[in-house]
Amino acid sequence: MTPEERFERIEQDLHIASGLILRVSDQLERVSDRLDRAVRLSVREARNERGKRREMDQRVIQLTNTVQAFIDSMQRGGNEHS
Repeated sequence: MTPEERFERIEQDLHIASGLILRVSDQLERVSDRLDRAVRLSVREARNERGKRREMDQRVIQLTNTVQAFIDSMQRGGNEHS
């Protein structure tokens, strides 16, 4: 193989390699975009769940207070009209 043939072969290999690099780069960009979206959705879901838990905690506290008030009223004699 002459030096010119070797040079042409190297140019072909480099052209093929650059095409592969471009394809891989495009695929990595798509994967990165998908990961970014997944992270955003996960963060949003975690925030929503935290809000739901906070709301549920408040409801439990209200219910607990109501039940405790009922128990306290029963211990004080409850309904005085009986």
